[in-house]
Amino acid sequence: MTSFSENPRPSAVCLDMDGTLVDTERLWDVAVYELAEHMGRPLDDSTRERTLGNSLRGFFDILGEYTGHPVEGEEYERLAHRLNSRVTELMRTDMQWQPGAEELLEDLARTGTRVALVTNTEADVASVPLDFLRRDRFEVIVTGCMVADPKPAPDPYLLACRRLGVAPADTVAVEDSVTGATSAVAAGLRVLYVPSTDGQPDVPGARTHSGLADVDVAELFSLTSGMPVGGPVGESGA
Repeated sequence: MTSFSENPRPSAVCLDMDGTLVDTERLWDVAVYELAEHMGRPLDDSTRERTLGNSLRGFFDILGEYTGHPVEGEEYERLAHRLNSRVTELMRTDMQWQPGAEELLEDLARTGTRVALVTNTEADVASVPLDFLRRDRFEVIVTGCMVADPKPAPDPYLLACRRLGVAPADTVAVEDSVTGATSAVAAGLRVLYVPSTDGQPDVPGARTHSGLADVDVAELFSLTSGMPVGGPVGESGA
């Protein structure tokens, strides 16, 4: 059933991390392209686009399909460690904000808006950007290893809303990838979709916007208000 929230501002805001708050997709690019070379087939741009925002398992499923070499068992553990170690190394030396992200976080704090961080990145890798962002900015943190089915399944956003004690329809999600925006829409949130790379398609049910610069809490809601919000589809593992 379609519903509309009449709240003047969101009950809470759920923020993606990589590509939304921090400019780390370019660092993942380095690690991902290096790994594809290691596996014997240089990655093309369209396949890289497909991996944006995916869980680690989802990434390796796509990479295995692309290279014709499924990655399972001990090899999965070894290659996952290689990828995570490389991107963590890069993050420690070159962490940067996405334009407007720091200002948005400051406005969320100033207005007392409740905030969750919802990322597919696993906890050990997420620790580096979280230290940069400051963990105390977030009332709830959901990482990729905390749910049975990460984005694009709705589970991460449903978990965040449950822990915040808010209704998804009164909550705004901010995402930069098709994978993440699809997850938030499926969970029943209002979604502001700010693609971090050129050429990403629109996501049905999400409002596409050019960037976070000059976006404050009031505008976050206005950018998504009046949009029909479908009820959550339910956790995929349920």
